Amino acid sequence: MKGLVTVGAVLILWAAMLTAGPIEIYFSGGPSAAALGEINAIKDRINAIITLLNDDIALLPEITGEVEKLDSIGSGIAYQAGERFWLSDRFALGGKLEGFRTSTSTAGVYTSSETSQISIDLNCYAVGFLVSGRYDFLDAGVVLSAELGAGYYYSGFNRAITFQIPPEYPTAISWLPPEGEGRYSGFALGFEGGLSLFFPITDWLRVGSSLFYRSLTLGGMRDRQGNSLDIDGDGTPEKVDLSGITVQFTFSLVVDLNPEGKKE
Repeated sequence: MKGLVTVGAVLILWAAMLTAGPIEIYFSGGPSAAALGEINAIKDRINAIITLLNDDIALLPEITGEVEKLDSIGSGIAYQAGERFWLSDRFALGGKLEGFRTSTSTAGVYTSSETSQISIDLNCYAVGFLVSGRYDFLDAGVVLSAELGAGYYYSGFNRAITFQIPPEYPTAISWLPPEGEGRYSGFALGFEGGLSLFFPITDWLRVGSSLFYRSLTLGGMRDRQGNSLDIDGDGTPEKVDLSGITVQFTFSLVVDLNPEGKKE
């Protein structure tokens, strides 16, 4: 990670000193999606048990209550902030900081001779620093661009599960999600590419939108004790796939570093 960040920073500074061209500072945000295939498969298993309990308990007079199913995990809001140094009228190099979070949760109780609680909270986040290049291949009042980037992401996954079955429930359930709490984290190299459409309002202010695809998968996350993320308790760590599509709505400020307002 340190090597990539150092090379990117040196490259950006070198480009700025050689060209004395404009620097563009931008901020963006918008909806984002992550695959999280293995996590959502476990979510489906948990929902199947909750559905079974709700349906059966509705027929049992000695037990009351209902628990809502978990929503899919994977959709959220992503934010970006960064800067670009323009090496020519069409090509720029830069770096950006990106953040993304997604979560799902449910809670409820079944009441009989005892109160049985079900509470599940799963949330995932990622923060990444990327070095990227942008090329404007169409400028006709609006600017259409392509962008590629690579960098390292720090990702975390938090889980908190309580899953209690009423003692009067008559049917044995073969699998239940392991109870407990945990905070897991890891690093991974990620890539991003996409298209942007910008409209220059003035010489120094631009607004636009972008569509990116993020490629990012963590083979395993660990907590502070070195335990791997294993939500279903089968002994195999879950992969955390954060690959997905991001839509960003952006505004940027352009500052000309050349006192004469010209590029070399």
